[in-house]
Amino acid sequence: MANPAKVEAVAELHEVFQKAKSAVLANYQGIDATGITALREHMRSRSVDFRVVKNTLARRAAKDTALEILDGEFSGPISLVVSFDDVVAPAKALADFAKTDAPKAPDVLCGVVEGKRVSAEELEAMSKLPSREELISQMLSVFQGPTTNFVGVFSSLLRKLVGTLEAIREKKEAN
Repeated sequence: MANPAKVEAVAELHEVFQKAKSAVLANYQGIDATGITALREHMRSRSVDFRVVKNTLARRAAKDTALEILDGEFSGPISLVVSFDDVVAPAKALADFAKTDAPKAPDVLCGVVEGKRVSAEELEAMSKLPSREELISQMLSVFQGPTTNFVGVFSSLLRKLVGTLEAIREKKEAN
């Protein structure tokens, strides 16, 4: 008969896996307890879920979810970094943690982004992308450029027209 605590843990993990937009598997071996605590706080501050998972429970929970493609990767000391909103957030959060003064950062193994398996190299490349907000602001500035140029051209034409009319007025007054 199955242990009720494990059945509940698998059900909870299964729910997390179903809601996840992206997940990263990382090896936390070599990080002491204070380092893991710092890592958890870092992830929490970035609205990313960090958890150390038991491999057998994770394999069972991953069935019928997007993380099922990682079934073979659940071996050894594995931690799972999950995001429910931003697909790039786990990779960015792990990369940011590696830049801190922490003695050791987890080794990124692989991940799943919107149902597709990605390698550690692809996750590293994703971590270097600008944030969603930065991309939106860049796109808006590109859209705003032509309008600004359009306004500038019209204002210079108006200035030239006013200058020409002023010169004509002055010439008629002089005569």
